[in-house]
Amino acid sequence: MILKKAIITNFRGINGSITINFDLFNCIVGQNDAGKSTILKALDASLNETTLSRADYNVQAQDNQIIVELFFDCENKQYLLGEEILTTIEGEELTNDENELVWKKVWNVTETNVSKPKTSIVRKKYNGNSDFISKTEAQLIAQCTANAIATAKGNGEAYNNVEKREKLREFNQENNIAFTYEVEEIPGTGTSKMKAIGDAIKKVLPSFQYFKADTSLSDTDTTIQKYFKDMAFKLIKEEVDTDEMETTIKTKLESVLQKVTDKINDVVKTGEQVKPKVDFDWSKLISTSFISDSSGSDIPLSSRGDGFRRITMMSYFEYLAETERTDDTQQIIFGFEEPETFLHPSAQDNLFDKLSTLTENGYQVITSTHSPTIVGNTKRHNIIHISKPNNVYTVNQNAIDYKALAIDLGIKPDNTFTPLFSTSRLLFLVEGIDDVNAMHHKATLYKQANLITHTFEELSINIIPIGGCGGVKHWVNLDLFTKLEKPFFIFLDSDKDNAAAVSANETNLTNYGLTVGTDFMITKKRLLENYMHPTALQRLVPGAVITYTDFDHAKNFCKDYPDSGIRGHLGGSKVAERHYCNLTFAELRLTWLDGADDEFINLYNTITAKLN
Repeated sequence: MILKKAIITNFRGINGSITINFDLFNCIVGQNDAGKSTILKALDASLNETTLSRADYNVQAQDNQIIVELFFDCENKQYLLGEEILTTIEGEELTNDENELVWKKVWNVTETNVSKPKTSIVRKKYNGNSDFISKTEAQLIAQCTANAIATAKGNGEAYNNVEKREKLREFNQENNIAFTYEVEEIPGTGTSKMKAIGDAIKKVLPSFQYFKADTSLSDTDTTIQKYFKDMAFKLIKEEVDTDEMETTIKTKLESVLQKVTDKINDVVKTGEQVKPKVDFDWSKLISTSFISDSSGSDIPLSSRGDGFRRITMMSYFEYLAETERTDDTQQIIFGFEEPETFLHPSAQDNLFDKLSTLTENGYQVITSTHSPTIVGNTKRHNIIHISKPNNVYTVNQNAIDYKALAIDLGIKPDNTFTPLFSTSRLLFLVEGIDDVNAMHHKATLYKQANLITHTFEELSINIIPIGGCGGVKHWVNLDLFTKLEKPFFIFLDSDKDNAAAVSANETNLTNYGLTVGTDFMITKKRLLENYMHPTALQRLVPGAVITYTDFDHAKNFCKDYPDSGIRGHLGGSKVAERHYCNLTFAELRLTWLDGADDEFINLYNTITAKLN
């Protein structure tokens, strides 16, 4: 279940309603006090049922309600919705006209307080007696009979309630029964069908794990503890014969307790007699923590610096990113408020990698930040820019003004790159530091083989990592280079999954007004890692049995290698950082040379031609 959209009304700095669209990775950006955390707090209030106060109500609001509406893509997954029969939320038409589950919370506000929220969903409702979602089994049978719909199969087996509703649904559609999409409140008490449905939906909604800016992320954090306790409890239930163990323990304990009990009962009145009882709660057996070995003595993680603790706890998220989720694993939305707090700028690139890779395993990440590093690495369609022009809360996700965004964040590419202009004859722009090192390594070996005459350094060509094509820094820096008329050339991964596919990077750069072959080139293969021949990795990592084609996701082959020891030697997702500069000239030619055509030499000649 994926959160696709939120509509927030009269909450904190929001006067009226605003709409935010969500992807798997989302980066909320804005100046101080723009209201970045407002979005995260609204999700927390809805999904974690955090208590709201009068201070959470916008004082200029025109009505007396705070409303948070969340829209989910349920991905047609099956759930138990108040019955012991698997079905889907979409199939039961518990969705809006865009086939999304709407989870709506409404808090009524008085002069002094805020009420507990009322919860509603949007569903398809058929007119009159043709509606059926909330009917009992007997009522479903009666409605089927009235419409001449069979309630039993040919073999005499009765249709279950899900099947009965499906037949009624087909009947309504075939007979053009009118319907509307209506908001229906979920009762807070009672045993009605809609109460059961609402309770069932609530259980399968994504959990929202919210880490505020001042969260210490200590090892006693309930989120961390709960994850490992649940894992331990699951293992105990699956791997240990707890019934036999309980019987043995109970027998021994009760024999002793009974003796104590007899002594108690000897001195109390008949009506106050007691009896022994032994209960088991296996989930409380496990406690987890981290101990830091520093200066020869163990130090609890809670006693280490905030930066160290943040780095340690981010490893928990990296573990989640690399651990395969099962179908019964609850979807998690991670909300991070300024996660870069306490982290050195050099650690923020690593932080971004950990956050973004969470999405590769199906988790959602929504982070607010002031970090130019995190924003600079974020694809532009994942940016949520919050601003307050004329004190009006404004969300911009489409026509983002990247210069204004850069100013908000203090991204000043001129400060970063101006020193290079005095020494550079040309600026060679690539995605990351691995690409920088790879280009220098190739140039050195190709010069030694007499295939080129000078390295990039000898030609005063500076190779600069600027992030992917969608990175904000890329667009800001590219605009600067263009404005200053400094020669530049761009070389990016194609990111294609097959030879016939169109590279999104090539499309974006072309749309920016650049010309392929003149201003930029795209790799013929998928990624830099695809230019590391599998036989080279087998040489560098003895025991590795690995193979991939030009358009396989080579990095993932290394990251997901089944043997943990070999995976560690490969470097996982950092395989290029670990091994590319150890490739021999012959190994480079295995991937860059295609018959008589050497892709690197073509790139080198195109770049050096621009020097004139």
